[in-house]
Amino acid sequence: MKWQPFMSTFVLNKMCELISSGVRTDKGFKEVYLNTVAKQVFEFCGQEVPATQVYNHLRKWRSRWIQVSRLRHLSGASWDENTCSIVLEAEHYAGHVADHPRDAEFLNTPIQNYNQMQHIFSFGLATGKHAMGSGEPLGSPMPDFPGTPDVEVLDGPDKPVAKPFDKPFDPVHDRKMKRGGLMEEEINVFCSMTEAVKEVATAIRECKPLDIHPDLYGAVMT
Repeated sequence: MKWQPFMSTFVLNKMCELISSGVRTDKGFKEVYLNTVAKQVFEFCGQEVPATQVYNHLRKWRSRWIQVSRLRHLSGASWDENTCSIVLEAEHYAGHVADHPRDAEFLNTPIQNYNQMQHIFSFGLATGKHAMGSGEPLGSPMPDFPGTPDVEVLDGPDKPVAKPFDKPFDPVHDRKMKRGGLMEEEINVFCSMTEAVKEVATAIRECKPLDIHPDLYGAVMT
């Protein structure tokens, strides 16, 4: 059994209902809420899904939300509110997709579950590099799922302490860790900086001067 689009939409809608009922997301979805949604999935389509899988699937959608937020700030891109689409001119689209083929599914086409993602992740949902893809089979829990009553969701603007999910859960270490979460605007800035640095690196590689002063490297590093 794989995550089908209708199942993803169902999970996101149920999370939106939890938020609308007053559940706060700046400090995360507790495991009791994940279990509730997992039970609702079973009642909806008869597929048993543990809370771990609901958690992993939310991380996958959080990754998509970060990517969409970055693409909305592309130079020359416009936003169609009626269709929830990021629109690029044909020439710009062709050039960007050639360099970034994974962005194609989010450009010049309605973005699936955009409103739900915005409602859930506007404060930030902690994700790791191991977020489960939509094509992966269910029933393979992530090893780094915290085995505690609270499943923390982090990196929101009102969250002073953040906890990385890419490392094994350590209650002693995590209590000592202090790391401010990144706001969406900061994430977009860092993504833009990454692209700019790549362009500079490319320009440097293409420009190969024949005469280089022997002390140049040492002076620059100093």
